[in-house]
Amino acid sequence: MDLSRYDWRTVLTIATAAMLIQQAFSYVCQIAMPILADRLAEEFGISRGWLGFYLALQNVIAILAAIGCGGFILRYGPLRVSQAALVMMGGSLVVIASGQLWLFPLGAVLMGAAAVSTPASSHILARVCPPKLAPLVFSVKQTGVPVGALIGGLLIPFLLGLVFYSDVFGGTVRLGHYGAAFVTALIVFLVAICLQPVRTYFDQERDPNTKIGIGDLRATLRIVLSNPPLRDIAFAAFAFGGLQALFAGFFILYLIDGLGYSEVEAGSAFAVASFMAIWARILWGWLGGSYVTPRLLLAMIGLIGGAASVGVGLYDQQWSLVEITGVAVIYNMTAISWHGILLAETARLAPAENVGGVTGGVLSFTSIAMMIYPAAYGGILAATGSYSIGFVIAAAPSFAAFIIFLKQPIAGSWLDATVKQTALACQPAVLLRAVAILALGIGSGLAWDALP
Repeated sequence: MDLSRYDWRTVLTIATAAMLIQQAFSYVCQIAMPILADRLAEEFGISRGWLGFYLALQNVIAILAAIGCGGFILRYGPLRVSQAALVMMGGSLVVIASGQLWLFPLGAVLMGAAAVSTPASSHILARVCPPKLAPLVFSVKQTGVPVGALIGGLLIPFLLGLVFYSDVFGGTVRLGHYGAAFVTALIVFLVAICLQPVRTYFDQERDPNTKIGIGDLRATLRIVLSNPPLRDIAFAAFAFGGLQALFAGFFILYLIDGLGYSEVEAGSAFAVASFMAIWARILWGWLGGSYVTPRLLLAMIGLIGGAASVGVGLYDQQWSLVEITGVAVIYNMTAISWHGILLAETARLAPAENVGGVTGGVLSFTSIAMMIYPAAYGGILAATGSYSIGFVIAAAPSFAAFIIFLKQPIAGSWLDATVKQTALACQPAVLLRAVAILALGIGSGLAWDALP
């Protein structure tokens, strides 16, 4: 398809729609395993906590893929890289559909390698989007995540329960978990093929002579960590990415195995919360492009997202499904709706010729979180049987992001700044004020309790 005959608005619309679709079905693949986890664990007779270690392996590969994707994007083109990511994700589901437990690590590797999809789509949009529209456009593109969650939350449980009569098999066929994984993979392969018509235009600047080497990893990380605003954004990507990983990986399992809800009820709660996140992302993009600074928005997301994670940790049998869904909506509107504003700010700060690579560097911290959080959560779950503890602990970095983004970026190292602030806080006058405020608070509380 020759897009050069269209004006920039049409090209931008096509790019945004194509990347939104790509993002949506990428996320369908991401949540397929968490939805299937309960049945797979029951079939193989293993702890549900194994899911955390599967996701950890997936994200080890995702870290390397995200940091090192810049050269691949420049050499093969961002659209081709997007297609390859979808093919790898579909391949991961085919591995699961094989029913061979010993092959599952291969599925995790394929899913992790597909982490290049977001940097590739950011590279495309950065080329065709005016800077003023970037927060809104990137946010619209990133609605693909909740759209994918909505699709996956409804499609996969439907496929799990699908029963039909087939003359070929000579009887009734129930797809089950393996059939659901296979059918989902076929749909994802079809999406990859559907992107082909726009490949020529969006990959026209690719350079087949671009060298790909291990040095790309070091150079990308150096750019991110040496730039204070990018370093702050990388921390936010870690803190919020961890919360996203827990919700995507364990929320449905929490409701099914921890609270006794059916797959349909859990999937519906997940889908409703994800649907609300679609509008939250667009809202944050609109606000960030016109009215509120991205740093302030990220600070508020850190505060409210952390509080929502604590709220999920407080779930128990006394909560109704409506109350559970309400907290999940707040969680999704904050801790899972940060991508657009963060990616637009990353694209603004990155060198114009290396937006995809720097975006991958920033998002590698999301992958690090997606490796650490599920593994830690899975360990806590296996050791205690509690789905609550992990969500409460996971809120701490989100609250830290709130504090970081309330201030301007620190020019020096965070360690030096922490030591300096600690020294100031330990001054006698400051300690006396703190003790006085604490005593006043305790006294007020005791007085309130003493009232008739």
